[in-house]
Amino acid sequence: MPHRSLELQTGPHKGERHRIVKDRTVIGRHPACEIVLDVSAVSRQHAVVTRQGSETVIEDLRSRNGTFVNGKQLIGKRVLFEGDEVLICDQKLVFWSNTPLSADRVEIGADTGFLPDYEESDASGSKIISQVELPHHTLDEASGPDVSARLRAILGLNRAIGGSLSLDEVLPRLLDGMFDIFPQADRGFVLLVDPTSKRLVLRARKLKGQPEPGPLRLSLSLMDGVVRSRRAILSADVSADSRFSANQSVVDCRIRSVMCVPVVGAGGEVIGVLQLDSSDVRRDFRKEDLAVLAGIAGQAAQSIGQALVYDERLGQEQLKRDLELAHRVQQGLLPSRPPRIEGYEVFDFYEPAQQIGGDFFGYVPLPDGRMAIVLADVSGKGVSAALVMATLSADVRYCLAMEPNVAEAVARINNSFCRGGWDDRFATLVVAVLDPRMHRFTIVNAGHLPVMLRDAAGGVRPLGMEEAGLPLGVEPDQAYAAIDVDIAPGESIALFTDGISEAMDHEQKTYGLGRLARVLAGPAKNAEETGRRILGDVEKHAAGQMRSDDMCLVCVGRSAKGSPSA
Repeated sequence: MPHRSLELQTGPHKGERHRIVKDRTVIGRHPACEIVLDVSAVSRQHAVVTRQGSETVIEDLRSRNGTFVNGKQLIGKRVLFEGDEVLICDQKLVFWSNTPLSADRVEIGADTGFLPDYEESDASGSKIISQVELPHHTLDEASGPDVSARLRAILGLNRAIGGSLSLDEVLPRLLDGMFDIFPQADRGFVLLVDPTSKRLVLRARKLKGQPEPGPLRLSLSLMDGVVRSRRAILSADVSADSRFSANQSVVDCRIRSVMCVPVVGAGGEVIGVLQLDSSDVRRDFRKEDLAVLAGIAGQAAQSIGQALVYDERLGQEQLKRDLELAHRVQQGLLPSRPPRIEGYEVFDFYEPAQQIGGDFFGYVPLPDGRMAIVLADVSGKGVSAALVMATLSADVRYCLAMEPNVAEAVARINNSFCRGGWDDRFATLVVAVLDPRMHRFTIVNAGHLPVMLRDAAGGVRPLGMEEAGLPLGVEPDQAYAAIDVDIAPGESIALFTDGISEAMDHEQKTYGLGRLARVLAGPAKNAEETGRRILGDVEKHAAGQMRSDDMCLVCVGRSAKGSPSA
């Protein structure tokens, strides 16, 4: 009985394996699920994995964001195989079992422009003309009048692929050289093992003459045998080979001769296969041809390995540049400095847990000298949360500027957010509009943490918790309530996101609202001193632990003497 499990590849629980021991295992956000993914975009019951004899089957439970297996959206039921990737929103899981790799581990890459068409073939009683153990880098078996020409072609091939850096350059040159060395070849393919899914994926192909009608057909059972045995295999007459007697895809293509060899990496692992086939029975491949192709594969392995490393480094550098650009764009949406408000001091701080984040704060000047201080926290992290945040920030500015009633403005922001099609995403929001002439705050809270008020004597209390409404994106027609709070000289308020209150220490204990209130109650000359003392205490609590959420803090205080800020 195979041991089956799903391993998390993302998030704070990366590497955690969930054994599939029940006949029915539900994946979702609800705590009652067997595998809980605590992400807002994940549906309460998102997908189900069932055990059906020796097979493990996954099915989407009509979730809002869908379930994807190996990059393709799951429609209906699908059998899971070793190394299959299951993507639920931004949560990636990999299926593992102790079942062996089979011929269905081969797939056509999405960039080939072909649709796969596979036929199972019976490998029992296979007739194999020749096999070559790897590594095999000599051409001692090659003989005949064309040996010198082949040697020259191989030397030219080595120079061509050795001078190439990218895989997009190496593989086409490799196939061109193989066709020069083996003029009888009608088709050539290079398939490489995907490092994540462990599947063979078609990365390059070369066809002589007109492309064959219909989907591209490959001999999957032959490739599977090559990967398993780590041997180069030659079948001289496929139509007479019992190995392919049940494989109509091979017969349909009139393939008379096939060579398939493994490409072995520097660490001894199979990183791919090379395959050549011919339909001309008069010019089929010979044993010495297989030895030559095995030698080519051995020499090409180093160039392919170097190209893979080069492409991975390029991809990482491009991702880094993209993230840096996104970081600069996001910083451009945030205030560069606090506003100057006569008789008040303002301090702010923002730092994302990753290069870009989902927290947002801003200042929106309103008529009659009023100033709106806004904090929001979008569910999730990374690029997707940052994109939602950017859209939300524009809606906030527009609605606050157009609607004088703060509660109605927040209701309009919520309706716009619900229409945005963010699926299960939501955002918490708090708006505090300061009227410096009346020395009054009007506060509306949409599911956010409470605004903390510190009076001149050091007393601290939360504001507006009873009047707080639902977060944005939960209910389209949600009504919100506003509260008015007068602020006296020496009093201040603090607005913050959960990156402050939920900061973890090395024992996974949160900072908490109680500790925040005690620090806020301490004596301070101005808003900046209050803010920096809070940040310092949070840092002391975390003691260098990696943060899991963005941190945002805004402190606004009325000057004790009513003088403008310095």
